[in-house]
Amino acid sequence: MEKAEAAYSSKWVTAKKQVTAYDLVDGNPLAVGTLLPKQFYEVLKEDSSYYYISFGNGTAFVKKSPAVLLASKVQKQPPAKAASNTNVTVITNSEAVVYDRIDKKKKGIAIIKGNIRYPVVRKSGDWYMINFAGQMGYVHKNKVKEDLGIPVLMYHHMVEKPEETPFVNNSMVIKVEEFEKQMDYLKQNGWRTILLEELENYLNHNQNLPGKVAVVTFDDNYLSTQKYAYPILKRNNQKAVVFVIGGKVKAYSQPWDPMTLQYMGHKEISETEGVLNFQHHTHGMHLRERDTQIPYLVSKTAAEIEADLVKGREYIGRAMKDPSSIQYLAYPWGQYAPHTIEGAKAAGIRMAFTTETGNVKFGDDLYTLKRQGISPNHTLDDFINKIEGTY
Repeated sequence: MEKAEAAYSSKWVTAKKQVTAYDLVDGNPLAVGTLLPKQFYEVLKEDSSYYYISFGNGTAFVKKSPAVLLASKVQKQPPAKAASNTNVTVITNSEAVVYDRIDKKKKGIAIIKGNIRYPVVRKSGDWYMINFAGQMGYVHKNKVKEDLGIPVLMYHHMVEKPEETPFVNNSMVIKVEEFEKQMDYLKQNGWRTILLEELENYLNHNQNLPGKVAVVTFDDNYLSTQKYAYPILKRNNQKAVVFVIGGKVKAYSQPWDPMTLQYMGHKEISETEGVLNFQHHTHGMHLRERDTQIPYLVSKTAAEIEADLVKGREYIGRAMKDPSSIQYLAYPWGQYAPHTIEGAKAAGIRMAFTTETGNVKFGDDLYTLKRQGISPNHTLDDFINKIEGTY
């Protein structure tokens, strides 16, 4: 089933009984809602097997069956259509009934499953007004919580015993066992790890996402990511993004040595692709001016930055199945200027990340996105607060 094959429609359907609505998350169908009997839903498009309805930040699909009927007449007056969504979103605590109104005569028109992010039109007293399948609906505030954003976690390097290495007091080097505890926490508590294409689609209002999603990122492309993080992520069926300094990449890495830094090479990138997704950390601009210490991404021109990023994509991409997928950037040291963004856009970069602390929300500038840095000083409780947006 491919959404792209669906033809656009202007129909309405009604359900004879409760019918489950799905969306694709990480390529797999996820139950996101339920259509209720004798209610009406606008069809945006259809293919040979499914009807597609507006749902949340994108669409949901219901299987064509005798339980779903085309409605020639919706009713004397079509259901009231809601206004445009705002950048406010909520997450359902559990199954939440969507009502057609908020007085004593209210009727349920649908159900939204638990742990679903949903955009809001506005709040009215104890109720949130939302759009559902072409009409206006209301969800009670007790059924949802405020969405505090999507965490993009930032890691750098890890070793088993930092205290026995020169990295003992380095705030960007964590213990392997701490990283493992954090990833296990995500797995055991229902958190999905997503890649940046999904985050971009969500921020551009083209995709739904569950409430518990996080992006795991590593800056600099250190060999420790392959040696330690890769097996943990693979075991947990998780994914992560690696921001690569192109100029540090050789044919293969140097031998592992916990006392120094090594970088993954083309060989290691090729071997780990699938669990790890490789993106840009510049080719030769992870540097500062010698006299002023100003980062190259600030001191160089937009044209120079563009050329560097294009070169890096071509070079890093030699080890990848699809070099054109390198479309996202992490600014070295998180520093940038307006012309940095100009050069990045010209090079085909579609989102860029800083080191400023915070979660990612609707309305954020796609070229100044925040992350949640993880250091050896952060406890597991700190980690939990970071992913939940309360740190």
